[in-house]
Amino acid sequence: MIAALVFPVIVLWIAESFSPNGDNGLMMIFLLAIFVGLFSARYTISWLIIILTTIAAGFLLLGYVVMPASEKLALIIVFPIEATLLSILRHHILEWRIISAQKKDVQRHVAHYN
Repeated sequence: MIAALVFPVIVLWIAESFSPNGDNGLMMIFLLAIFVGLFSARYTISWLIIILTTIAAGFLLLGYVVMPASEKLALIIVFPIEATLLSILRHHILEWRIISAQKKDVQRHVAHYN
């Protein structure tokens, strides 16, 4: 949970030296990663990470994009890392809380009918 919160802060702190377009791009990618990581299924997240990372690497590394290598690297790796961290957070922490609440309801129901 801490890594999912600290990673964007560190990356955006490093991105202060980037151009305004690179900084805005990182913010949009973080918003996309937060939305995908918290609201998508695991398989969808896996495929989005594979497809979007491949497309980003293709455009930024193989195409003619004039920007520093550190900006390109940040733009490529931010989405997979943040989406994975938030997916792990959602599946291991948030769902356990839901399951534990349902488990108490089931135990109360069973105790009532026994």
